[in-house]
Amino acid sequence: MSRLDQLHSFLFDRLLMFQSDDLIAHYGDEMRLVFRDELERARQQGTHEILRVWWEVVRETVVLSAPRCLERAQLVMAATTVACTLTLGTALGFCRVGNSSIVHACAQERPVSPAPTQQHELSRLVQLPTGQHMFLECSGDQDAVPTVILATGRGLGTADAWAKVQERVRPTIRICSYDALGAGRSDHLPNEAPPQRRPIDEVISDAHAFFESAHLKQPFVLVGASDGGILLRRYQQAYSHEIAGLVFVDSAHEEQEWRMAAISNQLDPKWNDPTFQRDNGYLPDHQKLAWHADIPLIVLERTEKVPASVFPMLNPQQLDALNAEWHDHQIDLAKRSRYGQLRAITDSGHFMHQQKPDAVAEAIQDLVQQVQAKTRCARCS
Repeated sequence: MSRLDQLHSFLFDRLLMFQSDDLIAHYGDEMRLVFRDELERARQQGTHEILRVWWEVVRETVVLSAPRCLERAQLVMAATTVACTLTLGTALGFCRVGNSSIVHACAQERPVSPAPTQQHELSRLVQLPTGQHMFLECSGDQDAVPTVILATGRGLGTADAWAKVQERVRPTIRICSYDALGAGRSDHLPNEAPPQRRPIDEVISDAHAFFESAHLKQPFVLVGASDGGILLRRYQQAYSHEIAGLVFVDSAHEEQEWRMAAISNQLDPKWNDPTFQRDNGYLPDHQKLAWHADIPLIVLERTEKVPASVFPMLNPQQLDALNAEWHDHQIDLAKRSRYGQLRAITDSGHFMHQQKPDAVAEAIQDLVQQVQAKTRCARCS
């Protein structure tokens, strides 16, 4: 990433801080990706288009954050009063307020030690046949099969995004995560090939070479979130003999671009661009997904609907239609295998592998058990 790109990202993150905590936690990564894509397209059209993108960012920030700022101003006096009361209580020797677990001042209490987490093996860099290196981090029983692989969405991102899930999976299960090429501790790509622009077929080819070079034991259980679901399906199509099961974490759908464009073509101006569709694994207008795989499959779906603040260009009816469409996509994916399950994760947004890691870890463990049971039955027959 160039220094100019870093500056753009830094300024965008500063503006993002004005949004609500819930919005940032659930959709912050998506908003950053959309901004980077818009900025990349704007560069090709000149400075005036870059300024237009920034004008829209600033305008939307003001529209979304102004009401909350006013509310905060109205709460200043009340907050000051409460703070004074708490301070006085602390001075008089009160360590806690009611049953709250927040300690204000209590020297005799010892801090609670954090719960022990699963220890990871020594992380390593794996050299690909191309000479490039990718970062790998595995934990759990080295002899266990299948091997669970936490795949980065669309070939982007790092192992850190899955850290909360990986440390919660039972140590009897072999589980690995990695940094994609161009991200984190893996080798970075030339400036002319930003990772978000790499065609999906290239990402799949690199992933296959990476798994082989790392000597990961087959079969694999692949776990992917968002656009990573499309990546997993394409990988399973290409190397079906390697894959024993799949876990989709609020997965994107190959038909979503043209289906969502029918709701509003403002959601993605490139929805009908053939190059964009091919490089990202989306299907052209009205083309249906043919993928089917009779292997253990669990689809995890968010239960929190996308709020209006994320898509201010949509009216309430369009927003309801968008949420309904996403739900239909998850139902459809669960039906793509006779072993498919759909699980709605309570109080979860799109990034549930960070918000609800216990639920994702449980799904992984359940699916591994299904794969192992299926293998035992095959040996008995």
